[in-house]
Amino acid sequence: MPRKERLFILGLPQIIQLQGHNKCDLFIDDEDYDYFLQCIDKAISRYGGDLHSYCLLADKALLLITPNEKENIGAIIQHVGRRYVPYFNKKYQRSGSLWEGRYKSCLVEPENYLLPSMHYIESGGTLLDVAAANYRWSSYGHNAGFVSLPRITPHAEYSLLGKTSLQCGEAYRRFSHKPIGRYILQRITECIHQNTILGMAKFCQQLESQLQGNVRPRKRGRPRKNYNISEQQLNFIETKIRLLCQQYSYTEIKLPIIQDVAHTPEFLSFSMSPQRLTSSNDQTILSSDGSLSCLQFVNQHPTLLQGSRIWYQGPIFRHAVDQEDRLEQHYQVGIEAFGWSNDAIVAEQLQLQYELFKLLGLEKEVELRINYIGSLSEFSCFRNALTAYFQPFSILLDSQRQAWLSTTPEKLLVDYPIELKPVITQAPKLNQFLAETAVERFQQLQQLLNDMGLPYIVTPNLYPASHYSDLLFEWHGERIAPHSLLCRGGRYDEFMSQTMQLSSNACGFAFMLDNLIKLLVAEGYRPGEYNDYKIIVIADADIDSALGFEVCRQLRHSFSGIAVVLDCADQLAIKRQTNANKKSNNIIVIIHDDELINLELICKQQHETGLSLDTIRGRISHLIQC
Repeated sequence: MPRKERLFILGLPQIIQLQGHNKCDLFIDDEDYDYFLQCIDKAISRYGGDLHSYCLLADKALLLITPNEKENIGAIIQHVGRRYVPYFNKKYQRSGSLWEGRYKSCLVEPENYLLPSMHYIESGGTLLDVAAANYRWSSYGHNAGFVSLPRITPHAEYSLLGKTSLQCGEAYRRFSHKPIGRYILQRITECIHQNTILGMAKFCQQLESQLQGNVRPRKRGRPRKNYNISEQQLNFIETKIRLLCQQYSYTEIKLPIIQDVAHTPEFLSFSMSPQRLTSSNDQTILSSDGSLSCLQFVNQHPTLLQGSRIWYQGPIFRHAVDQEDRLEQHYQVGIEAFGWSNDAIVAEQLQLQYELFKLLGLEKEVELRINYIGSLSEFSCFRNALTAYFQPFSILLDSQRQAWLSTTPEKLLVDYPIELKPVITQAPKLNQFLAETAVERFQQLQQLLNDMGLPYIVTPNLYPASHYSDLLFEWHGERIAPHSLLCRGGRYDEFMSQTMQLSSNACGFAFMLDNLIKLLVAEGYRPGEYNDYKIIVIADADIDSALGFEVCRQLRHSFSGIAVVLDCADQLAIKRQTNANKKSNNIIVIIHDDELINLELICKQQHETGLSLDTIRGRISHLIQC
């Protein structure tokens, strides 16, 4: 089987990993480390390229290099091998190969993954809390602004961290102060071992279209093509969310499927890409965004703006992507908070989201992306600058992108023809339009998330799909790309203040349940595995039915999240037990006497008799927790 050809795209940095043969040491004393770095310096000087980051551990070497040509990386590694391996073998009286096979590598999308890649390398590719500031054989000291290493060339994305090298170093120290998230560590490791591209889904899709091949790491097994969403799966996730909302003190509200917009047309502008599914009189619309119904509800009850936490669930309707005349039904759960100006409320909502992913066992498969987009006026200035910048290139854009140019030009920074890459690189940057107080506010939120131990990635090209301002965030599960969006939200204080004509604070988000279920199924969940329990109470024929109702009442009181029913069928108890046993998640409680000390419990592989009601409660509680 031929070896996989290494990917190369001009201008993209590459992570390089050299491992010792059979995990043996590559470096034993300081002289070895120093000589290896001399070999790297000479190789880069001879063949060309920029070294941005490195870390030398006893058994491996990690490098981040941007080559000038396709063959440069191979030539650099060959040059190092021809000089360092003979030196090492002669010094330690050994022979044979020093490296474990071919060097491993992956390309990096600079805009979103350069800093995480540098942090990964300077942490030695491990779960270290922070890069070792005093470690001599790492570039961390240079990139953090403590020392100066002539061999390091700052990448353009690193240089955007500040106006001076001191500011860049300080910003990088703050960034590297938080540990590498397990999800990021897993993604980088997979990309290195599979020689793929470490980048956002949109970026990888553009390259796949250009290269006519896959550039993302693959999971084992054949990918799923169909995801059938069942009522059982929806109930399972909604139950988890309901319990979380109760724990975080959010109150459920009921929102209509059909919305009357005659009196509040201004709320329709909240979404930047509204889908108006209108009636004949154009006064009512089908719900296409839960936030719109929520804003109308708050408009009818303005006291909520003084401090409230609410959540809602239900279907929404959208036009099909390929067929505008066909409607698709989706499922959404939204959570909103009004009246809090401090960004601690945003951090709390992010914590709630992370808790849900942990409850679903998806915390290693999701990625939190955050960005600070400034005030509406600052973001408007950024848009105007983009429009003016791209106007001379409009002839190169298709009709869809020309429409974006006049309304949402920031989309061109994310979705563009690959031939416009040089133009995109020189486009105005959002941080050029943000005030210093805004940057400080974002840094405070990042510090809070670091203290909470909540993993995230700062994503500069994350832009709002609605009239959010200041903070914006999204959760993604790349396993189900291109439908990777699981949750989206942010602050929209300014929109609420302008619309309600009084100072307001608001932030919220929505879970996309369809995509959540797809990710669950992709991770191996099956409908029969959901613990959608139901307790069936069966009384013997000579037991008074009132006793059965009392047992049900007590069990409902103990287990508020589980359905408890009394089987009143006119059949023998053994027949009712057989029917209840047909569903594996049914928990069967059989009453044999009036004293409630000889109850029978049947569930899954468990069958016990002679139990009291308190013992039954304990057994059921243990089963649910497991």
